[in-house]
Amino acid sequence: TGPLFQVDFTDFGAVIQASATIWAEVQSTRFPERAVALVDEIEEGRPQLIGLQEVARFINLDGQGRPIGSLDFLEVLESEIASRGLAYTRIAVQENTSVTLPIAFDPALGVTELVNFSDRDVVLARSDVSIKAVANGTYATTFSLAEGVTLKRGWIRVTTRRRGVPFHFVNTHLESQALAPVQAGQLQELLGSVVAGLDGVTVLVGDLNSDAEAGPGVPSWTPSYDELIGQGFVDAWEQSDASSDQPGFTCCNDPDLTNLESLFDQRIDFVLFRENWHLPIERLIDDVDAEVLGEELDDLTVGGLWPSDHGGLLARQRMGDRRMIASGKSTRSEGSGRSRRGRR
Repeated sequence: TGPLFQVDFTDFGAVIQASATIWAEVQSTRFPERAVALVDEIEEGRPQLIGLQEVARFINLDGQGRPIGSLDFLEVLESEIASRGLAYTRIAVQENTSVTLPIAFDPALGVTELVNFSDRDVVLARSDVSIKAVANGTYATTFSLAEGVTLKRGWIRVTTRRRGVPFHFVNTHLESQALAPVQAGQLQELLGSVVAGLDGVTVLVGDLNSDAEAGPGVPSWTPSYDELIGQGFVDAWEQSDASSDQPGFTCCNDPDLTNLESLFDQRIDFVLFRENWHLPIERLIDDVDAEVLGEELDDLTVGGLWPSDHGGLLARQRMGDRRMIASGKSTRSEGSGRSRRGRR
């Protein structure tokens, strides 16, 4: 959606040009090819729960609004997972922004082609994970680019249990730093209702668009990360041994994903956790490690693309002799800010 932020929506020609540019970029970044690399990460890490952000769906429409083609990132990803014999189940899909825009115009015929774009958050679970409850929704805090073009973000909460302790896995994607007041409103909704008062362990994953390695005045920074830490969340990356000699950056590759080396210089994708248990136990989680995925040249696709504009983040949390493994990652169509991101 990046080019759309600069568009005057009263200028029909500019809207068509921006929309066509976005659609051309989506096609050039060849998601079916990149899905192979993303599933390589899943197959290697075998996380129990996976949080995906910006799982796009595109539907091509003719001038009369009839479907003539589609590209669904989730269907492509699940097909690749199934082809490997990996046992993962779709637990929840949260539909967020959905907009239909023109991409071709003929002076004699009018609009000849449109694209409907839908942005979704998704949670997948390994088949051996027993899901006890699922909830999801969109944040009430949104941003309107124009009439009928509203940017929405959402969340998913999945509950399971380990050794009698509830584990709440929350996947979300907060609004970009350029819309910091909107992000702040969404964060308050997240803290005030989505993760408030949960017993046991709450694991929060996603692209929070708040750079943990930056400070006020830096464009990638917002106070959201610090506020979450202040509310008792622990950063899995900071607890891992890797943090002693690696920055943990997860964003951002070039939108076309063809940069010759990883350009990650922001840490805006996270696995955070918080313990809240009524029994007299000092800690439920006694060991944590984490790693960034998709940042090495060996991770490039056969066609030389990065798997995403953001890196995936894999975290392992040990509770006694059991491990809860969570992955926060992104499937984005380009390469710039989240568990892989670009701003589309």
